[in-house]
Amino acid sequence: MSGGGQSFTTYVQDLEQEPFDGLDLVEKLAWRITGGKDSITAPLALKNKFEDEIANLMMLCDQFQSKITSLETGLEKDKKDYVNKLQRLYDKNNEAVERIKQLDASMQGISTKVVHLGDQLEAVHQPRVKASDTLQLMNHFDEFLRERWLNSMLFSDPEKLLESASLIQKLYSISQELSTEKYAAVQSRIADKYDVVEGLLLEEFARAQRNERRMAEVAKVLSEFKGYNHCVHQYVQFVESHLKSNDAQLFDECLLLCKTFKPKIEKIFPNPDMVMHKLVLNLFTVRIREFIKSRLEDCKDRRDDEEYLQNECQFYNQTIKLCRQLEAEKIVTDTAFLSMLTKKIFENYLAKYVKDELDYLNASCVKILQKFYNSKKHTKKQIQTGGLQELKRDVQARLMNVENFGGETFLSEDVAIGILQETKNSLHRAAQLCEKESLPSTVESIFDILLKYLYLEHVDYAAELAISGITLAEPKTEPPPYFFPAAAQTTTIMLLLAKQYDDSIFHLLKNSMLEQVVVKKWTNALRSLEKKVNQGMRRQLNAIIGYVRYLLSTEQNRNDYRSDGEVTIQVSQVCRQIVRFLNTQINAMENACDGSNLQALETELSNKLYNLLHVHILQFTYSTSGAMLLLCDLNEYRRCVSTWRFPQQHLDTLHSLSNLLVVLPDNLVDAANSQLLANIDRSRIQEFIKLREDYRNLHINLY
Repeated sequence: MSGGGQSFTTYVQDLEQEPFDGLDLVEKLAWRITGGKDSITAPLALKNKFEDEIANLMMLCDQFQSKITSLETGLEKDKKDYVNKLQRLYDKNNEAVERIKQLDASMQGISTKVVHLGDQLEAVHQPRVKASDTLQLMNHFDEFLRERWLNSMLFSDPEKLLESASLIQKLYSISQELSTEKYAAVQSRIADKYDVVEGLLLEEFARAQRNERRMAEVAKVLSEFKGYNHCVHQYVQFVESHLKSNDAQLFDECLLLCKTFKPKIEKIFPNPDMVMHKLVLNLFTVRIREFIKSRLEDCKDRRDDEEYLQNECQFYNQTIKLCRQLEAEKIVTDTAFLSMLTKKIFENYLAKYVKDELDYLNASCVKILQKFYNSKKHTKKQIQTGGLQELKRDVQARLMNVENFGGETFLSEDVAIGILQETKNSLHRAAQLCEKESLPSTVESIFDILLKYLYLEHVDYAAELAISGITLAEPKTEPPPYFFPAAAQTTTIMLLLAKQYDDSIFHLLKNSMLEQVVVKKWTNALRSLEKKVNQGMRRQLNAIIGYVRYLLSTEQNRNDYRSDGEVTIQVSQVCRQIVRFLNTQINAMENACDGSNLQALETELSNKLYNLLHVHILQFTYSTSGAMLLLCDLNEYRRCVSTWRFPQQHLDTLHSLSNLLVVLPDNLVDAANSQLLANIDRSRIQEFIKLREDYRNLHINLY
């Protein structure tokens, strides 16, 4: 039995493993039966033992199934008991709900009767109270009428100040409605006592500054007196005394002061909104207004226009922010009241703002430009363009050397950034301080100043100087590539200007009446500058080709191509000089331009160089050694052009045609019909063959 118990225990452990694996269970049984041996010596005995183990497992299964059946029976019984218990509880709950409804109906009925009874009691009590109060007033009026009030305990007892104040206020109101001729004496007595009591109330209110409950009692009585406004003013001054700051933190302190004292004012005064309005009015018209006035006048005295405008914009924004915060905190809910206070503070400053802004921006731009030109020791020249003036200048440029200022472009990104920053600041202030209707015209005026100083006075002027520094005649000295960096700086500055135009100026003018006007001005400026830059580029390219033409015409001799000496493969001196010059110009061009602009320039220069060399080659007659020299020069030109960022293939055609000058006479016809010359007109091929020194002896006609 112990062995069986041990076997069942082992089965239970194996069967409860997670996850259960039947194959693994069989392996464990086999291992136990064989004692862990790998070989099976008695298979029949093993079969019998397996059958015994299976029988044990079936017995274990029967035991578990019996236990499961018993548990399910118990579970079903517990379930029925639980459902019956829930049903009993549900019935009790419904009974309790019904009782609550009945109780609620009873309470409503009793409440209605109590309210009705209260109304009846109030209807009886009110006339009695009014009659009692009226009788009391009549008795006290009789005392004033007979001058017995002087001995009244009500008016002589300091502890009964509030009671006497309420009474004297009512007597005063009644006395004012009586006939002056008949009751002048009593009106005077009541008025005198009214003034005395009012003064005592004000003194009591002042003494009770730390006792909010007592202040509230006094303020409630005082609210019916003529001197109530003096009481409010007195308390507002007391609140203002807590405001110590006189700097940029004043606005935050004003908000904090209002938030701090608003709950106290609501406890003390019967009409807190009126008191808060009075407090805010004093803060705006006295403290804030005087603070702004002193700061701005100080800037004016120091003639610091920039700080004046910055402070004006800053204080205006802080005031608007304070108004919004007062509304958000429900300290003041009257938007029109806050707008009126803001307008009252800034109306004089805003009336002059646009003129002050434009005057400052003009002066600032002039100062920036003058400082730059002074640093360059340059006095601006009066450059006239168009019509007779430009024609006269062109003629003078052809007759004499031009002034190129040693490569100085007279352009500065620092100047551009300075002017753009000043303009950006002006636009920001204008957006804050200008009315919606006047903002577009102000933005247009600021844009006009920007165009005047950055575009006309700086960029356009520098472009004109750079153009005037390019010779129009065929130069006899190497023309410097100064226009290329000038054009690059011009493009950079105009990109900065365009960014500000897109980000700030156009944004403020969008959908306004002046939008198209400003767009036209901007477009005209871009087109004008683009036209001048293109004009300068054409002149620079013409100067380059002009100098190459000059070198070819003066340094290249006819005898260079007709020598009968030994054939030497070398580049001519003039070719080396031209290539060095072209490399200098191209380096400057590629440093200044990129993209399609550079491609267009290199294409045009390549075409001009091709046409010049083509005309130059056709001027000479070539021997074999001279033709070899020409081919060496053309190879050098081709190598030079191939290093350009956008190389052209035009010179390959010249090289192929010039190769006809060195081909042996017997092979000339085959060379002229080769694939390299298939797309070249026959007349051009014939034209080059005519340049051969032995042409008259060849008798070749390609037509």
